[in-house]
Amino acid sequence: MVLRMQLGEKLKEARLEKGYTIEDIETMTRIQARHLQAIEDNNFSYIPGNFYARVFIKEYAQVVGLDYNALLVEHESEMPKSDNEIDYSQLRKTRRKSSSGKTSSVARFIPTFIVILLLFGVVFFIWQTALNPNRLDNNGNNGDTQTDQSAGDQVSVPPTDEPDEPDETDETDEQNNLEEDVVEDPEAEEVIEEEIIFISYENSVSYYQFNTTEEEIELVIESSGSNWLEIESDAGESLYYATLHASASPVTVDVSDYEHVYLRFGNPGDISMSINEVEIDLSDEIAPTAVQQLWLYINEEPE
Repeated sequence: MVLRMQLGEKLKEARLEKGYTIEDIETMTRIQARHLQAIEDNNFSYIPGNFYARVFIKEYAQVVGLDYNALLVEHESEMPKSDNEIDYSQLRKTRRKSSSGKTSSVARFIPTFIVILLLFGVVFFIWQTALNPNRLDNNGNNGDTQTDQSAGDQVSVPPTDEPDEPDETDETDEQNNLEEDVVEDPEAEEVIEEEIIFISYENSVSYYQFNTTEEEIELVIESSGSNWLEIESDAGESLYYATLHASASPVTVDVSDYEHVYLRFGNPGDISMSINEVEIDLSDEIAPTAVQQLWLYINEEPE
């Protein structure tokens, strides 16, 4: 009876066939030797979290020439369960709830409509005041009298046929007062600017969080030379897998439907990335020739 090799034994055998030592794998993947040894021993409890264990196994398999997806199927029972897989359904439900609570377009228009009505009413009032600057009393007189101090008699001055010209200074003052009285509606919807937040960088692995209210989200990557690039969705779907040359740059990937994406690339000194035109600044600690991993979470915090 032939016993099937465990996951760690298969990785170790592939390493030995390549002539690599544990230290060689550590140099190529930037994964600590003690974690690599734990993988070969099938002892994943020494790795901090199942999420990292699966990432380390994938890196190990790639450098020794094994198909990670085939390993995933063959050794599914041995594979540590991904922490992220447990929470995917809950995250999607949360995202749908938050989107359903958004203010409708009609509700957003109501404050603007009220302000327009107020402005129209005030302008109409000013126009009426300009046409009728003097209000007549019940007797048809304007009530103004002039007194001849020398004679001691009060003389009434009849109104003229033409109304007085409105004072331009008064109109300017009223317009200024109108602009001061129009204040911003406190219930107006707050606009959230798009922002990219750097979370952490360690062992050639970077974490970022991108916050946005836009429904369409595009990731744009450019290379000034030749750069191997891999992009995967949160479900492990391959979105891009090729060598990106300067002549083919930039490459644009629609990530609107994902909660996070995973990138793996070489020559970080030759690559630049942005999401919805917001630049992603790589860590200053990155070595110019080291293979990098980057996790980009969209409106979600990394687990």
